[in-house]
Amino acid sequence: MKKVFIIDAGCKIFGKGGSLNHFFVSVMKEELTKLGFSVQITKVEDPYDREEEVRKLAASDFVILQMPGWWMSAPWQYKKYEDEVFGDELICGGDGRSRHDASKLYGSGGKCVNTYYMVSSTWNAPLEAFNDPKQFFEGAGIDGALMGIHKPFQFIGMKKLPSFIANDVIKNPQIEKDTERLRQHIRDVFGPLA
Repeated sequence: MKKVFIIDAGCKIFGKGGSLNHFFVSVMKEELTKLGFSVQITKVEDPYDREEEVRKLAASDFVILQMPGWWMSAPWQYKKYEDEVFGDELICGGDGRSRHDASKLYGSGGKCVNTYYMVSSTWNAPLEAFNDPKQFFEGAGIDGALMGIHKPFQFIGMKKLPSFIANDVIKNPQIEKDTERLRQHIRDVFGPLA
């Protein structure tokens, strides 16, 4: 049975928040279980054992990060988790370079080369803020806007799966539609990999 590890970065700020991301994690778990995957979940705002998290990450076939977009990135609790877990020698073999072999390039030392990752995020920003070159993210799309989220996964050797984004979740929420899109996204991306 293939293993999926979901990192739930739905966190509270000023005493509220996180519930939509937690809900999306439950939707993903439901769909992945139907497809025959084994699913483990860690909530980064809850206490965790660093060594256990390293083992979970190293043993996974797939990793999903579910996060809200806070100040154009993930919550600080996720960054703390990433700093504590991703640098462990079990999953990160250094930066990949060698003084004796110039063909070994920076960012090629990760040990999770048989693992795939996916980023799913929720934003107050509307979709056009990401895709329209005249708007805030200058047409970078969600993956361009989240380059700083993608690169640590790639640094430890993982390969990217298509991202998911739910937009306008505060000012114009479409939670039912977003939930069905998420279910379909999980089926489309992970169904062929089951």
